[in-house]
Amino acid sequence: SHLDLFAAGDRLSACKAPMKPIGLTLKKSRNKYQREPRGELMLIHECVECKTLSINRIAADDDSATVLAIFQESFALDHPIHVACQQYGILILKAEDTKIVHTQLYGHAVEIPAMSWR
Repeated sequence: SHLDLFAAGDRLSACKAPMKPIGLTLKKSRNKYQREPRGELMLIHECVECKTLSINRIAADDDSATVLAIFQESFALDHPIHVACQQYGILILKAEDTKIVHTQLYGHAVEIPAMSWR
């Protein structure tokens, strides 16, 4: 449920509506020399009532296949969601981030077969 208003755990939100997972992002890294994004994989949630966005850690007991499905479904999100993520400073992961997502979920990257144009 949408409970927090200003900070995680403050429980000041008047909304109290359910939050639904809409995509994935990476926790911001403090390493400015890091070339590739390597932060912790995080879920992006949207309030079903007021459309507030928040990011949350993936719990150890969250099903990896479900998390992967949320990631894949996020490819079809419409433009307003992407704009809202930008306004919140959230970088939503895209199809080209599949290798990063697989590595974080399963500990290795999944090889994606090359397309044959014959």
